[in-house]
Formats: sequence, structure tokens, C-alpha cells
Amino acid sequence: MNGRKVLIVKDNPAFIASAREALEAKGYEVLVANGKPRAAVTAKRERPDLIILGLVMDNLSAGCSILSELQFEEETKQIPVIMVSSVTTATGFRIDEDGRVPQWLKVEEFLNAPVDFEQLAERVRAIIGNGECVPV
Repeated sequence: MNGRKVLIVKDNPAFIASAREALEAKGYEVLVANGKPRAAVTAKRERPDLIILGLVMDNLSAGCSILSELQFEEETKQIPVIMVSSVTTATGFRIDEDGRVPQWLKVEEFLNAPVDFEQLAERVRAIIGNGECVPV
């Protein structure tokens, strides 16, 4: 497949399956890394066009730790990130600021779960373009 690549870094199989289905339907190649050890390695090796990253995975700071590592590395620091979290749904604590990404969180988008996967695919398209690569 020669389309644009999206890397999903999340530990929720249902989320991964639904996001994969929505993104592949739009022509994106979907890669998956199930947590911190695989995230940076996969991102460096595969050079995705965008990363969808969970905030909380195996521990409360996993997403921020992965984001920090990705933004520190020369090979991955320019890759746009959409962060997804159910923290607001589960606790009522809002990470975003009235639907906007807080300045301290260096991501393109922050989405509160539950996620509308068609909307997620649309946000990916808005950030990196269509799934199919267009010859230059």
C-alpha cells in the first residue's frame, strides 16, 4: 500500500479496530503500536504521516511520556499527533479548554472519548490530506 500512514498508539482493542476500519475506508494505511516500548520504534521505522495517541494506557502518564519522546527525536518530532482520552468521560476532568487543545499539550488535536470515528478520519484528512498518495 502506498497511501499515507497513520500510527495508532493505544491499548484499547475496540478503539483500534474501529479507528482502523474508518481510516482504511478513507485510504490510509494503519499501523498499530500497543504502548510505549513499541511507539517510538515503530514511528522511527515507519515514518507515519500522523500519530493517534492515547493519553492513558498502561499508566497515567504513558501518553505524555510517549509524546515527549517522539518530540525529542529528530526523526519523529515533526509528525503531527492527535491525542485521544476518556479521562473527561470517566472523571469529568477536562483536559481540553472548551474544545481547544491546551497550550501545554503539543498536539494537533485532543479528542475526548467516546470518539466518533468518522469525525476522527475527517480530522486526520484535515491535518495530512487524503489517504491516497498523489504523485507529484
